[in-house]
Amino acid sequence: MNKFVKKYSGIAIVWLVALIAAVVFLPNVGTLEAEKGQTKIPSDMQSQVANNIEKHWGHHISNTDQVVLVYNNGNHAITKTQQTKINNKIKDLNNHADKYDIKGITSVVDTPSAKGQLISKDKTTELVQLNVSKKDSVENVNKKLQKGGKIDGLKSYVTGSEILNDDMRLSMVSGLKKTEIIAVIFILIVLIIVFRSPIVPLISLLTVGVSFIVSLSVVMNLVKFFNFPLSNFTQVFIVVVLFGIGTDYNILLYNQFKENLADGMDKVTATINARKTAGRTILYSGISVLIGFAALGFAKFSIYRSGFAVAVGVVVLLMILLTLNPFFMAILGKKMYWPVKNLKEQKQSSALWGILSAKSVEYAVPAIIFVLVVTLPFVALGHGKLNYDKTIELSNDLPSKQGLNVVQKHFSKGTAEPSTIYIKSDHDLANEKSLMEIDRITNQLRDRKDVKTVDSVTQPNGVPLNQLYLNDQLSTLTGKMGQANNGLSQIQQGASSSSFNGDQLKAIGASAQSIGQRLQNIQAASGNGSSVSGQQVIAAMQQQATAMGSPLNAAQMQIIAGALQQSAAQVQAQQAGLSSQLNGIASDTQNIGNNTQAMATQLEGVQGKLSQANQGLSQISTGLGQAGDYLTELQNSPAASKTFYIPTSVLESKTFQTAVNAYLSQDKHTTRIVVVLKSNPSGAEAIKSVNQIQNQVKQNLAGTDMQKATVAVGGETATIADTNKIASSDFMRTAVIVVIGILIALMFVTRSIFQPIYIIGTLLLAYLASLSITRLFSSLFLGQDMLTWNTPFFTFIMLIALGVDYSIFLMHKYQNILPSAAPATRIVHAARFIGVVVLSAAVILGGTFAALIPSGVMTLIQVAIAVIIGLLILVIILPILMSAGIKLTYPDDKSKSKNK
Repeated sequence: MNKFVKKYSGIAIVWLVALIAAVVFLPNVGTLEAEKGQTKIPSDMQSQVANNIEKHWGHHISNTDQVVLVYNNGNHAITKTQQTKINNKIKDLNNHADKYDIKGITSVVDTPSAKGQLISKDKTTELVQLNVSKKDSVENVNKKLQKGGKIDGLKSYVTGSEILNDDMRLSMVSGLKKTEIIAVIFILIVLIIVFRSPIVPLISLLTVGVSFIVSLSVVMNLVKFFNFPLSNFTQVFIVVVLFGIGTDYNILLYNQFKENLADGMDKVTATINARKTAGRTILYSGISVLIGFAALGFAKFSIYRSGFAVAVGVVVLLMILLTLNPFFMAILGKKMYWPVKNLKEQKQSSALWGILSAKSVEYAVPAIIFVLVVTLPFVALGHGKLNYDKTIELSNDLPSKQGLNVVQKHFSKGTAEPSTIYIKSDHDLANEKSLMEIDRITNQLRDRKDVKTVDSVTQPNGVPLNQLYLNDQLSTLTGKMGQANNGLSQIQQGASSSSFNGDQLKAIGASAQSIGQRLQNIQAASGNGSSVSGQQVIAAMQQQATAMGSPLNAAQMQIIAGALQQSAAQVQAQQAGLSSQLNGIASDTQNIGNNTQAMATQLEGVQGKLSQANQGLSQISTGLGQAGDYLTELQNSPAASKTFYIPTSVLESKTFQTAVNAYLSQDKHTTRIVVVLKSNPSGAEAIKSVNQIQNQVKQNLAGTDMQKATVAVGGETATIADTNKIASSDFMRTAVIVVIGILIALMFVTRSIFQPIYIIGTLLLAYLASLSITRLFSSLFLGQDMLTWNTPFFTFIMLIALGVDYSIFLMHKYQNILPSAAPATRIVHAARFIGVVVLSAAVILGGTFAALIPSGVMTLIQVAIAVIIGLLILVIILPILMSAGIKLTYPDDKSKSKNK
C-alpha cells in the first residue's frame, strides 16, 4: 500500500515541476495571438495572391497596413475652421511620419482630385487614408494614431481592417478573462451541490487547472518554435473543453471512488478500483474526444486546424487526471467528501433517465417516431445563410467599430472596405496599348450594376481624364482642320481673282527698248555738241509711249525725270564722261525691255499653273470639309467617348506620372484597380460580385498582350469570399473525418456495429436541431438573423466530440452492469445509474459554455447557446434512442425477462 502512495507521490512531484516549468516557459500569449493568430487562407487563393502582390508593390508602401482616420461633425457639415484644423493635422502627420511609421497618406491636402471620395456628400465626414508600416504591433499603432490624430471639436476615429481584427483579438482576450472567472465559480457551485463538499470541487479545479496551464504552455511553445496552428479561438476553446470535460471526467471518477468507499473498500483499494473501472470509461471517452479534435489537424483552413491544440490539451488532461487524482484519492480517502460521513446515503439514480429508458424499451418504435417528429421540423428549417461580417463580433462601444459605422452611414457600406483588383503582367504596363486595355476593363467594371465607383491609372480617383479619349482629341483636331480649311478658302479666292496682262508687259518692254535706242541717239547727238533739255526728253518719251498705247504714268515720269536730272547734273559736272554713261543707261534700258518681255512670257505660263493650283486647292478644301464632317460625327459618337488613346507627350508628363505612381507598381509590371461595391462588403451579394469580377477581368484579358497576367482581388470582401469557399469545403471534409474517426473508436468501445450508428445518429440529430433553434433564438433575442460563419463548425466539433462522452458513459455502464440480464433490462438500469453523472456533467459542460456569453463576441455567444441547446436535446433523446435501439437490436429481451 505504501508503495502505491509513494509512486503517486512521486508523480505528483513530477507534475508540480511540470507546472512550474510551464509557467516559467509560457510565451507571451497575447503577442503570439497578434502575430500568428489571425485567420490564414491558403496562399494560392485570390485574396492571398493579392496580398503577396501588395507586399512587393514598392513606392515605399510595401508590407504596410491600411488605416483610416475618420473625422465627423455629427449631422452637421464640417466648417471652414474645422477643415483648417483637419488640413493642419494632415500636415502634422506628414511632418511626423516617422513617429507614426506612416509610409503614405491620401487626403484632400495631398490629393485634391480625390475630394469626392474622401469627403461625404453631406460634408459631415472626411477620411484620411494612411499606409502604416507593419514593424510595430497593430495595437500600438492604434493607440498612437488615436492620440496623435485627435482633433478638438470633431469626432475622431481610427479604423480599418487590421484595426478591427486586432480589436476582435483584444475582445477575445477580455472575454476569456470573464469566461475563466465565471466558469470556475460555476463549477465550484455545481460540484459543491453534487458532492456536498468543498474539498472535491477544489481538487477537481486543481487537477483541471494544472492540465490547462501545462497544455497552454505546451501549445504556445509549439506555436512559437514550430509554427503550430493558432487562432484567436484556440485559448478560449482549450479553457472550455478542458474545464468542461475535465470536470465531467472527475465527476465520473469521484463518484466511482465514493461508491467504492461506501462499499467498504480502503482508500488505496478504492482508488485502484476507481482508476480501473471509471478510468477505463474516462480513457475511452477521452480517446473519442481526442480523435474528434485530432482530426482537425487534417483541415486546410487555419482556424479549423488550430482546433488540434485542444487535442494536445486532452492528452495532457487524461495524463493528469489518471495520475494526479489517484494521489489525492489515496491520501485523503473519505476526507475528500468532508463533511459528509455516510457515503452510502449519497448513492443516487436518475429518475428521468430511468423513466425515459423504460418507456423507450416498452414502446421502441413509437419512441423513435416521437423523437423524429419533435426534432426533424427544426432540422428541416436549417441554419439559413451565414454571416461573414466580422464586425458583428465587436461591441459598438469600440472606437474602431464606431468609426466604421460612421463611414458606412455617411458614405456607403462599400467605401469602408473597397476591393482592389491586381493585374500582374510580365512586361511594362506604362505604354499606350496596355493602358488602353486597363481603361477598357475600368469602363466595363463601372458599367456593372453592383459597382459604385472604379479607380485606375487611366481614371484616377474615379474620374476619367477627358484629354485621354478620342472625342476630346477629335474636338481639338476638327477645330484645327476648320481653321486650315478657312485658310485654304482665302488662298483659293485670292488665286481665283488674280490675272496678269502680258500685252501690257510686252508694250512696256518695247517702250524700254525704244527709249534705249533714243538714249543712244541722244548720246550720239551730245557727242556732236548738241544739247537737249530734260523736259524735252520726257516729252518725247511720253509722246512715244502714248503712240504705242501705253502712256507713262506720273510715277514712271518721276523716275525718268529723276534719272534725267541726275544725268544732266553729271553732264554739267563731268561733260567729258556723259557719252559713256548715256551709253550705259541706254544699254540697261534695253535690258529692262528684254527682261520685261521675257517676264511677260513667264507670267503667262504661271497664270496657267495658278489656274491648275486653284483647282487642286478646291479639291483639298472639299476633302478637308468631308474629313471634318466625318471626324465631327466620330467625335460625337459613343465609340469616341470610350476609346482611350494617350499621346507620348502626355504619358511622359509629370501630371500623368502621379497616376502612374499611385496605380502602377514600382517596376510598372503590376496595376491595381480599386472598386467600391454598392452592397455591404461582408454580405453574400458582395461575395458573389467579387468572384464574378475576378472571372470577368480574366476573360477580358484573353486574346490581349496581358492574357497571361495574374489577376487577383484583394480586400475584405475577397478575403471573405475565400473564407467562404475554403470553410465550406473544409467543413464537409473535416466533418466526415471526425465522424468516421469517432465511429471507428465507438466500434472498439461498444464492440458493436449498430450501437455506434445509433450514437452518431443521435449526436447529428441534436446538432442539426440545435443550430436551427439557435438561429431562431439569435434572431429573437440577439438581433442577429444569421449565425456567424464559424458557429456551425465549432458547434459541430463541440457537440460531436464532447457529446460522445455521454454515450460512452451510458454504453460502458451498460456493458458492465447486470451481465446476466437481458439487454433491455441492462440498458434501463445503466440509464438510471449513469443518468445522474451525465446530467451533472451536462450541467457542468453547459455552464462552462454559458460562461462564454458575457464575452460579447457573437461567435462565442452563438456557439455557447448552440452547445447548451444541443446538450439539452442530447440528454433527453439519448436515453430514448439508445434504449429503443437496444430493444430493436435485441428483440428477445421480453422473453428473457419473463424467463428470468
